[in-house]
Amino acid sequence: MSTLTEARAPTVRSQLRDAKRFSWTGFAVTVAASLLGTLVPAAIGAGPEATLVSTLAVTVLAAGGFTAKDGSARGIKAIAIVLLATGALVLTVTGVTVLDVVRGRPATFPVVPETAVPRVLVPESVACGATPVRTTTTCTVAIRSVGASALRVSGIELDGPDFAVDASACVGHDVEPGKRCTLVVSFTPAASGERVVDLTVHHNVPGPAAFVELTGRGG
Repeated sequence: MSTLTEARAPTVRSQLRDAKRFSWTGFAVTVAASLLGTLVPAAIGAGPEATLVSTLAVTVLAAGGFTAKDGSARGIKAIAIVLLATGALVLTVTGVTVLDVVRGRPATFPVVPETAVPRVLVPESVACGATPVRTTTTCTVAIRSVGASALRVSGIELDGPDFAVDASACVGHDVEPGKRCTLVVSFTPAASGERVVDLTVHHNVPGPAAFVELTGRGG
C-alpha cells in the first residue's frame, strides 16, 4: 500500500536561494550604488545628514531596481531588497567611517561622534609659485583642527633655505574644533630653478608631526 506525502511549501530561504537577482552580483551592484550615494554629496560639501539621506535613498533604489525583474514573489523581492540594502549600508558606513578616522577627516555620517582627541589637517603640498631671484612672494598654509577638543600647534620647522614662515597666528594658540589658523610663507629664491622644502608642524595630537611640502621656482 503506497502512502501519499504532502508536498511542503518552499521556505523563504529556498526561495531567496532560487531568486536570480539575489546574488553576490546584486550585492556588489548595491554596494557600488551606496558608495556613489555617499561620495557625490560629500564631494559637493553636503552635510552629514544630507549625505546619510542620500546614501539610504540611493542604496534602497539600487536594490529595488536590480531585483525588479526577478521572477520571484513580491514578498521575496521585498525581503531581498531589505537584505541587499542593509548589507550594503553596513559595509559602506563602516568602510567610510574607518577611512575618515585613519585619514583624520571629519565624520561623513552623523551617526559617528567626533572623538575627544584633537586631530590636525594640513595640505600635502603648497605651491608658492614663481618669482624673480632675490625677490619675495608669499603663500599660505592652513592648519585645520578636527575633533572634540582644541588643537595646539607647538612649533614649526623648515629643512631648507629660500623659505621663511610667520607662524605667529598658530604657534602657542588653541585652534578650536572646526576652525583653522594660517601660516604665512615667504619665498625668496637665492638662485633660479625649482625649490622644495618640507615644513614640519609640531602639535599636541598623539603620533608624528604633520608635514607639508613647499615648492617654488626662482627665475
